[in-house]
Amino acid sequence: MLESTTTYYTIADHVVKIVDHIGLDLDRALPSFRPFGYVASDAAPMLTFDIREQQDIEPLPQRETLSDVSVIWLESFRFEESENRYFTSILAQEHSGNWLMSSEKDFSHSVIYPIANEIYNTTKLSWLIMVAFGQACLTHRTLLIHASVVENGEAAVAFLGKSGTGKSTHSRLWMAHNPNIRLLNDDNPAIRILEGNKVMVYGTPWSGKTHCYRNARLPLVSIIRLEQSAKNEIFLRTGMFALTALLPSGSAIRWSSKLYGQMLNNLEEILASVKVGHLKCLPNAEAAELSHSFAFERRM
Repeated sequence: MLESTTTYYTIADHVVKIVDHIGLDLDRALPSFRPFGYVASDAAPMLTFDIREQQDIEPLPQRETLSDVSVIWLESFRFEESENRYFTSILAQEHSGNWLMSSEKDFSHSVIYPIANEIYNTTKLSWLIMVAFGQACLTHRTLLIHASVVENGEAAVAFLGKSGTGKSTHSRLWMAHNPNIRLLNDDNPAIRILEGNKVMVYGTPWSGKTHCYRNARLPLVSIIRLEQSAKNEIFLRTGMFALTALLPSGSAIRWSSKLYGQMLNNLEEILASVKVGHLKCLPNAEAAELSHSFAFERRM
């Protein structure tokens, strides 16, 4: 019987603990996590994962299906709830079983049962960890958000929008036409409210198709929601209009009133310190210059 090994990572300054019971090479299984490696200390982990073999799955309790379609995994996905736990599953390739993650209701602890021959050639393990992280962090004044983030070494700006709106394109335009701009994360950065209501944005191991896995943080000064248009114009959003601009991009399951309510609280705290804009734009240099001027204008 294999001895378990424990590995720690720090994401958005939160400690993530992974206990491997099956003998994984985590550097191969989770390559984007390498910059987030962490030497264990006395800090309590925000969330813990146990990774176990499929044969260790115990009989599942009666449960209700909450969702059976995923943007990424389509109909191969299922999210279920029992009295005490949530269950996330992904159908394996060639329908040879299911990946399964069993989580406590606050997602502070999860057990992942992977399909062995898919561990190193799919992103399913990383994706399941992201799902749990995105929920567990909410009660720690942190929000995982669907966005592309750029920074200039002193502050950062996040671009939001529906899939296909051009978030990554707009980040590339910033880097091409504005000086000293770097990409921080291109898909799922984390926003955290620190003491004194200081809002920071962090790189994470989840950056979509872009290999940008930076373990870095910067003050978040602006959030800009993009909309494709025939001309370039930008508007300041406040109050409910700002909240509705951010809400679709937040990561919280709507079936938990506690977690969803905490996401709303986090968004309200973020909006108290961060300027929000709505950019109607073309994919051109003028749009990047317009949003750059807005992002770093002093807030009135």
